[in-house]
Amino acid sequence: MKPTKTNKRTKTSTPQNGEVKETPRTVTSTPKTTIEAKIDVGFGNNLFLRGQGAGLSWDRGIPLTCVDGKTWQWSAKADDKLTFKLLLNDTVWAKGEDLVAVPGQKVEVAPAF
Repeated sequence: MKPTKTNKRTKTSTPQNGEVKETPRTVTSTPKTTIEAKIDVGFGNNLFLRGQGAGLSWDRGIPLTCVDGKTWQWSAKADDKLTFKLLLNDTVWAKGEDLVAVPGQKVEVAPAF
């Protein structure tokens, strides 16, 4: 007997006793990539992310979320690698080279400005 597919579960009958067993169906999804910056930017300042991939742009930054006084975070689903750089108030670029994250990776950085 072939399995019968329903919404997000597959029902399979076992021929021995006629019971129906439900098992979760594997659903592939795009992995979430997270950028986490450890820095105290001072009261009234914000961190921004610019780059390429997952909706990023080199022309206009996306604000990170302030998790606590020294942690800033951004997450998005990404199919391809991200190349990125952090900015203070979307105007001052972090020192150093561009950074890279692969899909599903959590990257922790301590930027210097």
